[in-house]
Amino acid sequence: MSKTLEYYFDFGSPAAYLASTQLNALAADTGATVLWRPMLLGGVFVATGNHSPASVPAKGNYIFRDFARFAKRYGVPLKIN
Repeated sequence: MSKTLEYYFDFGSPAAYLASTQLNALAADTGATVLWRPMLLGGVFVATGNHSPASVPAKGNYIFRDFARFAKRYGVPLKIN
């Protein structure tokens, strides 16, 4: 049986970008095929009544530090615009 990883992403999200940098290694380690599924995360937020963590001051401050730690750990370039 083949393994499939469906990756839903919106590259407006720094988290989606960072996660995507690890997909090739994950697929190689597991023998899975990655299916890239673009989506509009903002639409999900609207449909669910949710908000981006960056729009909540305490979460926003933390999440950007967390993104920087991830980028450093995995040697991934990250520049937030």
